[in-house]
Amino acid sequence: MKPATVFSTVAVGAVTASVGLAGGPAFAEPDYPSWSDIEQAKQNEATKQAEIGRVTELLAGLQRAADAAVQASQMADEAYRITIDQRDRAAERERTLGRQADEADAVAEISKMRAGLLAAHLAKTAGNDLTAELMFSNDDATGLLQQLGMASKLGEQSQAVYDQAVADRNTADALREQAAQAATERVRLATLAEAKAAEARTAANGALTAVAVQEQRSAELYAQLATLKDTTAELERERVEGAAREAAAAALQQQAAASGGGGGSPAPAPAPATGGGGAPAAAPAPAPNPAPAAPNTGAVETAIWFASQQLGEPYRLGGAGPNVWDCSGLTKAAYAAAGIGIGTHSATNQYYTLAGRGKAVSLSQIQRGDLLFWGSGGDYYHVAIYLGGGRILEAPREGVPVREYFIWGSPSAAARPAG
Repeated sequence: MKPATVFSTVAVGAVTASVGLAGGPAFAEPDYPSWSDIEQAKQNEATKQAEIGRVTELLAGLQRAADAAVQASQMADEAYRITIDQRDRAAERERTLGRQADEADAVAEISKMRAGLLAAHLAKTAGNDLTAELMFSNDDATGLLQQLGMASKLGEQSQAVYDQAVADRNTADALREQAAQAATERVRLATLAEAKAAEARTAANGALTAVAVQEQRSAELYAQLATLKDTTAELERERVEGAAREAAAAALQQQAAASGGGGGSPAPAPAPATGGGGAPAAAPAPAPNPAPAAPNTGAVETAIWFASQQLGEPYRLGGAGPNVWDCSGLTKAAYAAAGIGIGTHSATNQYYTLAGRGKAVSLSQIQRGDLLFWGSGGDYYHVAIYLGGGRILEAPREGVPVREYFIWGSPSAAARPAG
C-alpha cells in the first residue's frame, strides 16, 4: 500500500462496501468501467479524457478508503497499548502496596507486643497492691508517692505506646485495602485489554481486507488507465505513487508551517476512542524546544542500526522483539540499544515522556534519528524513526513488516531522543 494521506475521509468505494470500517456506514459499490467502456472511450478525445478522470478518481477513492482503514487499525492498536500500559502500572502499584502493607503489618505487630509488655509491667508494679500500700502505711509515704508518680508515668507511656500500636495497625489495614483496590483495578484493566485486543484484531482484519480490495481493483484500473493514455500500467502506478510522495512531503511542510514551526500543536484529527479504559484526556502537548540540542550522532546511528536489523520482520501488536514488532516496540528497543529510555511501549507515552524532558522538536527542524508521531488531541497512534531525505523506518501495521518508507500522511509531532 502506498498511502497518499492517512487523514483523508472515507471515500465512496468498494472497500467501504465490503469492510464497513469501525462500524461506520457502508457505501454503494461504485460503477467501475468495463473494458468495453474503455475501448469505446478511446474513440472520442473528450470521452477519453472524461474516462481518464473517472478512473483516476476511482483510484483515489480506493486509496482514501484503504488509508482510513489503516488509520482505524493503528488507532485501535494504540488504544490497546495504552490499556496494557495502565494495567502494568496498576500491577506495579498492587505489588508496591502489598510490600508496604507487609512491612506495616510487621511494625504493627511489634507495636502491639510493646503495648502488651508495658501494660503487663504496669499492672504488676503499679496496680492495686501499690494503692493499698499507700493507703495503710505510715512509715514511708514519700517513697510510695514517688512510686505512684512513676506508675503515672508508666501509664502515660503505656497510653502513648497503645496509641502508636493502633495507628500502626490502621496504617497496615489502609495499605492492605489500597492494595486490594489496585488488584481490582488490575483485573478490570486486564479484562479491558482483552476487549481492546479483540477490537484491534477486528480493525486489523478490516485494514487487510481494505488494502487487498484496493490492490485488486487498482491493478485493473491502472491497466485501463494505461490503455486510455497509451502507456503502461507500471508507469501509471509509478506516477500516482510519485504524486503521493510529493503530497506527503507538502503536507509535512504545511503542518510545520501551520504550527508556527512547532510540532506540539497539531491540526485537529480524530483521536483514538479509549472506551473508558484508555488514557485519560491528556494535557496540551508541551511546545517544541525552540533551540533543541543537536542529536548525538553515535546514539542515533546505534538506534538506526538496531532498527535496520529488524527490516522484514513481521508486525505484531504488542511486539517488542526479538523477531516481532509493533511501532512503539521497535522505537523503544532501538533507543534502548543506544542506552536511551524513551518511555513505555506506547506512542502516546513516548511522545509525552520525551516532550516532558524538553526533547520535543519542530517538524521543520527534524533530523536523522528523530521520532515522528502521527495523531492529535493528546493521542499519538503511530511512531517511526526519521532517516532523513523524507524517509522513515517503521513497523507499520498488521500484514506489513518492518520497512523503510517515505513519510506518509501527516505526522503531527516530533521528538529527539538523542538530543
